Amino acid sequence: MNILTLFTLCILSSVQLTNEQQVAVLQEAQLAYDTGVSLQTADPVAAKESFRRSAERFQILVADGIENGLLLYDLGNAHVQEGQIGEAIAAYRAADRYIPSNGRLQANLVHARSLVNNPVKNTSKKSTLEQLAFWHDSLPASVRLGISIVCWFAFWGLLSVRMFTHIPGFKTATIFLGLFSAALGVSIGVDLVEQQTSHGVIVFDEAIVRKGNGVNYAPLFNEAISEGVEFEIIEKRPDWLHILLPNGSKGWVKEESAQVI
Repeated sequence: MNILTLFTLCILSSVQLTNEQQVAVLQEAQLAYDTGVSLQTADPVAAKESFRRSAERFQILVADGIENGLLLYDLGNAHVQEGQIGEAIAAYRAADRYIPSNGRLQANLVHARSLVNNPVKNTSKKSTLEQLAFWHDSLPASVRLGISIVCWFAFWGLLSVRMFTHIPGFKTATIFLGLFSAALGVSIGVDLVEQQTSHGVIVFDEAIVRKGNGVNYAPLFNEAISEGVEFEIIEKRPDWLHILLPNGSKGWVKEESAQVI
């Protein structure tokens, strides 16, 4: 994010936009994005500048307090087009909290992650339980919740009917429905816990992970980690974040090099 954008956001943090101003900024953002798309082949440099302007204006609306998944999705798209992969991933992940079942959002997040140079991957093997619960990541929370409710009512429905008549396969069906409903409930609970955990994304081209919260501490790795690398935040201290990387490594990065989701 450049100095002009930061200056603009600082001003807007103390001045609330009117509805008319919000609409005007949104229209400017959409127009700049469409202009960027039209210029991609003829003038890539001008196209990138248009996408940058579009991202700036979408960010102004986010900073103004608008909580909207589609707005964050559009912000992520503009960041991808201007080449700010870290900020794009942060925007997509923030949007995922509002529109988790949006297929385009999930596809664009996967694409943005594929653009990360030297990603830090989880190299540990999945446990048997994780392999059996593959649906936890593949099914949106809303779908899992719906299936869980249906299974739960079916479970109690069978128990009620069984009091009055014989049902073939009753024992097997009730055990399956009960266990599956419970498993889905646990899966949703894991999602809720995950939402309470702070995460972040590296937004600098490179960031040095250190063994302590200060520049005098030695680097944890021989090389800096790249923009777009995601992590879990363990602890915050002035100007520093204690982070957990996908490969299990723990270290410290300067807060300015990352964006908290």
